[in-house]
Amino acid sequence: MKQRSILLSFILCLTLMLGACETLELDLTENPNALSPTQADATFFLNAIQIDFAYWVHRMGDPAGELVRINYMNGRTYKNVYDPSDWDREWRNAYRSMLEDIRLMNVLAEESGLTFHKGMGKVFQSYILLTLVDFFGDVPYSEALQGGEGNLNPVADSGASVYQAAIDLLNSAITDFNADGPKPDDFYYGGDASKWIKAANSIKKKALLNLGDFSGYRAITDYITSAEDDFQFKWETNPATPDTRHPLYRTNYTSTGGGEYISNWLMFKMLNGYAGNKDPRMAYYFYRQVSETPGFDSDANEEVLECGLPGYFVPQQLRNDSYPFCAPTNSVSAPANGYWGRDHGNDNGTPPDGFLRTLRGEYPVGGLFDDESFKGRVDGAGLGGRGITPIMLSSWMHFMNAEVAVNTGGNPTDETIMGLIHSLNKSDDLGNNPMGEDTINAYVAAFTSEWNAATSLQDKLDLWATEFFIALAGNGIDTYNSYRRNGYPRDI
Repeated sequence: MKQRSILLSFILCLTLMLGACETLELDLTENPNALSPTQADATFFLNAIQIDFAYWVHRMGDPAGELVRINYMNGRTYKNVYDPSDWDREWRNAYRSMLEDIRLMNVLAEESGLTFHKGMGKVFQSYILLTLVDFFGDVPYSEALQGGEGNLNPVADSGASVYQAAIDLLNSAITDFNADGPKPDDFYYGGDASKWIKAANSIKKKALLNLGDFSGYRAITDYITSAEDDFQFKWETNPATPDTRHPLYRTNYTSTGGGEYISNWLMFKMLNGYAGNKDPRMAYYFYRQVSETPGFDSDANEEVLECGLPGYFVPQQLRNDSYPFCAPTNSVSAPANGYWGRDHGNDNGTPPDGFLRTLRGEYPVGGLFDDESFKGRVDGAGLGGRGITPIMLSSWMHFMNAEVAVNTGGNPTDETIMGLIHSLNKSDDLGNNPMGEDTINAYVAAFTSEWNAATSLQDKLDLWATEFFIALAGNGIDTYNSYRRNGYPRDI
């Protein structure tokens, strides 16, 4: 009887095991944790593309700004700072992520008649392609993104042909926006077709400017001319899961203080201003954690700012009126007013200065307005990261118009001044600290006086480029393009 009970128990266990095996799927060919193509949705694709695009623009704009001094570059040689492997992530994000997602989204959008979705995708795609050419020259396009097995080693097309393809995409996007299809509540313009058309035309104008097609540039009249139409991504304040704060806010406002150095060149230009007038944007761009810079406004401190020591070796060519050394000033006897950054190419280690160095301010990262409280700051300060990543702004368009005027026999004065006015107004858009019309008028008057006193076109172009670069803070892609086109300002 005992043996029979053991046998029955064994049979029962065996039956249960075999039954369990019948419901266990061992031949999985799809990821059970991911959506399959049959479950994909064009709007979900578009949402992911919009966010990925904002991150990508930021990550491409940051090193571009380093090259032309609006951001700090950490390293003595370009070869060491910009190793080819450092670009692998952005290359993958462009081709394997965003451009492939746009291709897949287009299939779904075509089936559902979502022309507006397709138009937005083409705007993103064109900007990505133009930027890839700007950075790398010839890049894959015609043989890339074929779907299915595809071509794993697509040939690189000429930069000129990819530029033309991007312009064609922008023209097609405008057609899509005019098709009156269902409008998504997108993160940039909330489904406003007229604003998307202006953004597409503005990017097209930028491409034509890079190509030297001035007549084509001037023929486009429906573009971003007002801050209300600015093409930008707006970040939020959630600190985790997901972190929606501006990427530079995350590195500036931490539990251990600032994690980024501000460019001394940029602060130097703004601190000097014109005719003794400090650039009023400084209070919006930067927040000072201290009121004095060691070696310039107070006793030197070797531990945190070694180059401020008396007698510190300074190459003679750096002792001039147009370039800073060690602090946003050009002499150990000139005040730095508590501004604390680093010079281009300074590869020194990081001293314990996290609560001393200057931080990014309200614009564009959503940090603190500099109210001269001079306190060390941590995560949560200021606007909490509710900043923007600018992509195409009205101020930039005015500065580009001035460049075209110079190249077509026109006068760049009015467009340059308009670009400055738009930039001054833009800097206080994020917070609750209005600059004031009197302040703006006074600074514009000081700039105009300097402009009128310039004795050559080259001197005027130095002023134009400096102001253009200051306005481009937050996205250095077009500072890089402008400097390669023109070679101004000459003092960098």
